[in-house]
Amino acid sequence: MTTSLLIYARAVHFASGMVLLGVVAFRWLVFLPVFAGESEEVWQKFLPLLRKLSALFIGSGIFLIISGFALFWAVAAGMSDMSLTESLNRETFSTVLLLTQFGTVCQLRLGLAVLLGAMMWSLSREHWLTRSQSSWLEAGAGLVAMALVASVAWTGHAAAAGGFAFWWRVLADTAHLLATSIWPTGLLPFALFLGCARRIENPALLRPVLAVAQRFSHVSFITVWILMASGLMNTWFMVGSLSALANTDYGHLLCLKLALFIIILVIAARNRYRLVPLLTSSANPAEKDHFFKLVRYLQNFVTIEFLLALAIVLVVSVLGITPPPH
Repeated sequence: MTTSLLIYARAVHFASGMVLLGVVAFRWLVFLPVFAGESEEVWQKFLPLLRKLSALFIGSGIFLIISGFALFWAVAAGMSDMSLTESLNRETFSTVLLLTQFGTVCQLRLGLAVLLGAMMWSLSREHWLTRSQSSWLEAGAGLVAMALVASVAWTGHAAAAGGFAFWWRVLADTAHLLATSIWPTGLLPFALFLGCARRIENPALLRPVLAVAQRFSHVSFITVWILMASGLMNTWFMVGSLSALANTDYGHLLCLKLALFIIILVIAARNRYRLVPLLTSSANPAEKDHFFKLVRYLQNFVTIEFLLALAIVLVVSVLGITPPPH
């Protein structure tokens, strides 16, 4: 029971934090730069999308905070060698929170969670996502979510290392988590954008939709290299050899994660080098129907990529409780 809560709480915590950050990253890095020069009429057509992103932002923030408490509960039960029910008391929680290294990190994370909650409440009152201007409070909430996601690295296997290796492991974990928040997590708001665009099917949207697809492709391409570099660093630190990769439970899970990642990369490469060029050649009013048909295909493949990314998050959650060979 405790192990199950630990796995699923970690998975929800990772996913919700990355989705929150992914919404902010998609708006700042992709959507707003493209739509800043568009007319008010075109902007208004995407208000349904912006409302969905607002709900996704607030919802993922709520899940991030709740799952953080669930994660602390599961770890506290495991550290005290009690069942979940037995550990649900003030003495156990205060001991773990105040007298352990994990608790010290959790105190910082608790403060970040309170700050994020206050920011989300303020943003929800402002209805900021329906505006064409960016909000510094939104950026602040994204940075706090980034810190919450990144601070998980301080409670994982990296925290078990000492000395200089500790900082390298934490750096690699942090870079990996933050890059994942942009891609493939950013695939979710991108898929919502494509769904909104193909339902409108307005010739005036051909240029901005194409521009968003191209810009997202460029951002993803850069992020993939960061993911691969940080992933290789993590693998070297945690596994250390090919034999350990092939002959340990940790290595097997890592291979499963790698296999899922390769499948996502294959789909992403097809989107970048096949579908996006087809969109480019079809971005004219005479081929409007064909253009939005391609948008639908792109949305379907992007959705598949995101679902595979969720599977990776679950594998990572299991990796978090599996002893590494190195």
